[in-house]
Amino acid sequence: MAAAFFSAASRRLLSTAAAAAERTELPVPISELRRMARAGRLADIDAALAPHLPSHSVPALAALSLVGLHDRASALLGTIPFPTAAHLNAVLGPLLRRRRLAALVPSILKAHPSAPRDAATDSILARSLCLTTGADSALHLLREPSSGAGPSLHLFTTLIDSFYKQRQPHRAEELWRAMVHDHGIAPDTAAYNARISYKALNGTVEEVKELIRVMREEAGLQPDAASYNELMRAMARHGRVDEVVEVYRRLESGEAEAAPDCATYTRVVGALCGAGRWSEAEDVFYEGVKRRKVADLGTVRILVRGLKDAGKGRAARRVVVGLRKKFPAQFDGPWREQLEEAAGISASGKEEDDESGDEQATEATA
Repeated sequence: MAAAFFSAASRRLLSTAAAAAERTELPVPISELRRMARAGRLADIDAALAPHLPSHSVPALAALSLVGLHDRASALLGTIPFPTAAHLNAVLGPLLRRRRLAALVPSILKAHPSAPRDAATDSILARSLCLTTGADSALHLLREPSSGAGPSLHLFTTLIDSFYKQRQPHRAEELWRAMVHDHGIAPDTAAYNARISYKALNGTVEEVKELIRVMREEAGLQPDAASYNELMRAMARHGRVDEVVEVYRRLESGEAEAAPDCATYTRVVGALCGAGRWSEAEDVFYEGVKRRKVADLGTVRILVRGLKDAGKGRAARRVVVGLRKKFPAQFDGPWREQLEEAAGISASGKEEDDESGDEQATEATA
């Protein structure tokens, strides 16, 4: 719930790098590994993972990197007799979640010169360079990809998205034309979402809608949740909150091509909070909880503080209590303390008893 939310290109890149891990789920819960890592119980982590390494080496590497033990993941990679690109990418992919960790990608690649590279490896390296030193520093990968293959759609999308984020749309469009006309690579939904994301932050609602129309009608691609999330971001920027809710209801009802994800609830709850529509924001928050899709920490904190400041202290506490009940394993760490403090709840959970009879809290945690 407290994880950062990325651009469409970054989300696709991370999912590509971790594809093998997703196909073979690690039997040890990530939340348990994270708790052990925070407590410095490295021997316990080794003991928990050891029985699964022969059959789950890729997800084990990804898990170690994800919980902040990238050095341990890199060392483990070095012990694998015949590593694949999936092994290497499992170590590297999670590092893109933080800028300071992304800076480690080149050095880890250098430490494993014999590990195979693929298109996803090139994209991870490009993203790390874009995050740390700018998109220009990654352009050489189009000419000399570390995998030895030609430039891929993923690589182009990473660079295009980065130039948009650097507010250099002309550079992004130059790369788009080179990708399509010079290399004959057809953009996919994630590539279009890079364009849509830029317009959502810097253009008009109508411009975003036009890009979605072009993607659907001219490119023959289906907009996904990220496409609609960016449309809602544009609407919220321009104060069109009723339209945000309308798009959300289409996603929730299945009328649109995609289903709501966590970022959807971040957008909608955030828009309603920004408009001071606290009760509606609370309702949408609970709809997300029922789907096990929760807005990010910053948005939930705004909701809790807003409810409390609006004289709805009971509702503010109910939000935190609902998270405690629905996600007991994940409701841990510094962000839990921040939410409890904002709601006026002690760490002992005393307020939870006061809320136990509330019908809405019961429904949210069913």
